[in-house]
Amino acid sequence: MDIIYIEKLIVVTKIGIYNWEKINLQKLIIDLEIGYSGSLVRYDKCNKYFIDYKVVSDEIMLITNNKHFYLVEQLAEYIVQHLIKKFNMFYIKIKVSKPNAIPNASNVSVIIKRYNRNN
Repeated sequence: MDIIYIEKLIVVTKIGIYNWEKINLQKLIIDLEIGYSGSLVRYDKCNKYFIDYKVVSDEIMLITNNKHFYLVEQLAEYIVQHLIKKFNMFYIKIKVSKPNAIPNASNVSVIIKRYNRNN
């Protein structure tokens, strides 16, 4: 298995359970580890089996711009399931960080890993 990393993707979205979080934009930082079979990846632009990390990043931006999530855990699960289904990825590990979410901590984050059981 080969891995693509997308590190420190910054998104600004409405996330949280409190009323002020539902109306104010907040910064999240997303790290993504995508596992794939190197034998399926071709460097020919005409081959549709490569993973375009720009398209993956754009999908994450669309998700965070168009939906409200109450929890970072909920957002992480949604992103992973969406990407696995849309791009037929073998494995994804995601870390969603919410900087300054609580006093006296620089960051709160969740990490989840999921495998595509259909692959």
